[in-house]
Amino acid sequence: MKKNILNSGIFVALLLIMACSSDNDNDEIANLAQLQADVEEITNTAMTGPWVITNFVDSDKNETTNFNGYGFSFNSDGSLVADNGNTTITGTWSVTIDDDSNDDMDDNSGDSSSDDDCNSCTIDQLTDVLTACDDWFVDKLERNDNSLEDNFTSYKFNFSADGTVSVTDGSENYAGTWEASGSGNSIEVILTITDLPDLEDTWTLHEIELYNGETDVDLRINGEDRLRFRNQCTLGNFNGGTSTGEIDFNIFFASPADFNELSEDWNIVSYSGNKIELIHESGGNGGTDLLTFEKQ
Repeated sequence: MKKNILNSGIFVALLLIMACSSDNDNDEIANLAQLQADVEEITNTAMTGPWVITNFVDSDKNETTNFNGYGFSFNSDGSLVADNGNTTITGTWSVTIDDDSNDDMDDNSGDSSSDDDCNSCTIDQLTDVLTACDDWFVDKLERNDNSLEDNFTSYKFNFSADGTVSVTDGSENYAGTWEASGSGNSIEVILTITDLPDLEDTWTLHEIELYNGETDVDLRINGEDRLRFRNQCTLGNFNGGTSTGEIDFNIFFASPADFNELSEDWNIVSYSGNKIELIHESGGNGGTDLLTFEKQ
């Protein structure tokens, strides 16, 4: 009897494993089918051009004017033709499923605190972001397991490239300094604001996030204490938000140099019949690039 019970238990366990495996396979097949459908739709949308570039931010530097007057045609043979009436430049394009998308689907941790989100960040990028926007505010402040952001609801922070930071709280004004050193995930930011001791410390840059109508700079100490500055400004010009990174919009121009800067496996922020918005992060130069095509 015990043997029969044991065998029955093993059989049931096998059935459960097979059922779970089948569910996972079905989910992956469904997700792949949806990605393939999205690739086809985006490809067909791109071929309805011509398009013009209305925004190109390369490592937080706006270079849109380099493409004034050019119309871009995404052709069915994979050629990408830019023409301004006098000059024709030919490259290639494609829309593909990201090779890393399956890895992304397997990551269900949901814990962003351990992500290496700034492995290619640079001090120049951090400086450009902090100084491009006015009136930063403290969106999150955790010190020793205490949430302190409510103590700073009326404070506004303005960072200058010379390393100074000015803070206002209604009628009160405070002066301090900020200094960054290192690179990537090892960038340290020293905040010195004598009258605001909860903020004073040596922080590690964890993440820089660019959204439509929002910019975040996230700082950490030992993965525990956290300081996040937020601003309601938009660096670049895009409306959709962030991309899942599961589909690549690939562009390649061998030359000239201005067009070669468009060569990238872009992620799609949003697309419609009149606009395609692309983003690429953590490039070799550590910047965040934005590219927007609009129907001509």
